Amino acid sequence: MHQAGVDPPKLLGVVNLSPESLVRDSIVRSPDEALDRARALRAAGVEIIDLGGRSITPDVARIDDDEEQRRIAPTAARLHQEGFPLSVDTWSASTAIAALGWGADMINFTGEDAPSQMLEAIARARASLVLTYMPYGNAYEMRSRPRVPPPADLVGAIVAFLEPRVEAARAAGVREIIVDPNLGIIHPDTDDFEKIHLQLEIVWQADRLRSLRCPLLFYAARKPERLARIMMASAVLHARPEYVRTHEPLLLRELRRVARRDAS
Repeated sequence: MHQAGVDPPKLLGVVNLSPESLVRDSIVRSPDEALDRARALRAAGVEIIDLGGRSITPDVARIDDDEEQRRIAPTAARLHQEGFPLSVDTWSASTAIAALGWGADMINFTGEDAPSQMLEAIARARASLVLTYMPYGNAYEMRSRPRVPPPADLVGAIVAFLEPRVEAARAAGVREIIVDPNLGIIHPDTDDFEKIHLQLEIVWQADRLRSLRCPLLFYAARKPERLARIMMASAVLHARPEYVRTHEPLLLRELRRVARRDAS
C-alpha cells in the first residue's frame, strides 16, 4: 500500500485559459499574462503549473478539442521555454497527446476512460498521469446526464472505478500514476449541503484510496466564502496527499505555517 505523504504536498497552481471560468483571478488572456501568473504562483510555493482551456461551469458554451488546443498551445510552449513544469488539465485524448509535444510533464486527465493510444504516448514521453474519478464521461456530458445518487460506500466506489484504470496505465508503462478522487467536478444538480458532505467524506477516508498504490491529488476546492475555503484547504492538508491543486497557494502556505507553529 502506498504510504501517506510525509513531506508537504507538491502544489499545482491553476492557470485558466478559459475566459468563461468562474475563478476570475486565475484567468489569463495571453502567454505574457500566463507567464506573470506562473511567476507569482511559483513565488507562492507552486511547483507545477496546471493549464486548463475548458471551463466546467455548467451554463457556459461548449468548445471543441481544436479550440481547447488553440487556447493552451501558445502558453504551454512559452511556459515550457521558461522552464516551468507543466500539467495540462483535459478530458480529451487528442489534447493530452498534443500537450506532450508542447512540453507537458503531467497530464491531468479528467475524463472517464483513458484511451490506450494516450496511455502509450504518456509512457513514451515519461510524463506523469492523473486519473480522475469521473463516472459521467466528462464535465460536458455530465450536464445532460441525470444525477446518480452517491453510493452508500462512496470511497469504495471510487476505488473500484479507478483500480482497472490504474492497472491499464501501469500495463502501458506509465511511470507515475496519480489518482484524484475528484473533489471539484460534482454533478451540477447536487446541492451545496450534499456537495460539502461528499467532499469531506472522501477527504476523511483518504487512507482507503492508498490501496491503489498511487500518490494522491486533492483539489483544495474554491468555495465562495473565505472561511469555507480555509476549512476545505485545511481538511485537504490533513489528509496528507502528495499533490494539491489550488487557485490560492498563499492560503495553503499560511495553513502550513500555522500547523508548524502549533507543532513546535
